[in-house]
Amino acid sequence: MNIKTKKLFLHGSFMLFVTGLAWAQKEDVFTEEIVIPLSQPDAIGTLEVNQIYGGMTITGYEGREVIIVAQQKKMQTTQTMKNGLRRINNSSLALQAEESNNYIEVESHNYSGGKNQSMNLEIKVPHEFNLKLNSINDGAITISQVSGDMEVSNVNDDITLNQVSGSAVIDSVNGEIKATFDAITAGSLMAFTSFNGDVDLSLPAAVKADFKMRTMQGEIFTGFDIDFDTSAPVVDKETSGKSYKVKLEKWVTGTANGGGTEIILKSHMGDLILRSQD
Repeated sequence: MNIKTKKLFLHGSFMLFVTGLAWAQKEDVFTEEIVIPLSQPDAIGTLEVNQIYGGMTITGYEGREVIIVAQQKKMQTTQTMKNGLRRINNSSLALQAEESNNYIEVESHNYSGGKNQSMNLEIKVPHEFNLKLNSINDGAITISQVSGDMEVSNVNDDITLNQVSGSAVIDSVNGEIKATFDAITAGSLMAFTSFNGDVDLSLPAAVKADFKMRTMQGEIFTGFDIDFDTSAPVVDKETSGKSYKVKLEKWVTGTANGGGTEIILKSHMGDLILRSQD
């Protein structure tokens, strides 16, 4: 198999290998653009992004390349030290992107950041594209007009999906999840979990689904005509040595339009909102 690999390394205005790079500096913000051609332009690709500090916006478009625009606040300061020497802090852009056989991996290297070193990414992908997105601090994740398999995790901020389709496994610890689907992939896994935030999901009214919902300290709202299961809670028994543990879980379960794809909504502190759209 002939696998093409392209690597792109950015650190300030320095690059090792790059295709279609435009660099600009506006006021106190670094802005850099990378255009990444796909090895197989007519095939569906996958984008993986890993961020420590910063958010990202992913938008589907008609092109066959992946376009990344990275922005980060320019921070170059000096601090006087006791021995009279000065320490220079420089937080210019540090971003790596690699493409191999339609799989693109993007990773920011602002590991010791904080808000002043957050890197915000605006990325365009073909409408049909798979996504694996991870962010930890200081930035929301927004996805619009993309169809594919989506795995999205954001520890300390919100996740928003607009006019998407396909399948999704979405989780956040301290952020809200809001997702609007035009269509879902039948039989795929659909899961939306936030520990401290609301989960707000909009689906086509005709979707065939088996819903499984649970919130500990929130409420559940639905616009679907759901046939709810009123059976007893699930009892999970586990025996280990001389110990015996019983775990009682009460999920709200039910079907819409005769049932079909399993869709899980879960939160500890937040509300679950299930909307029906025509």
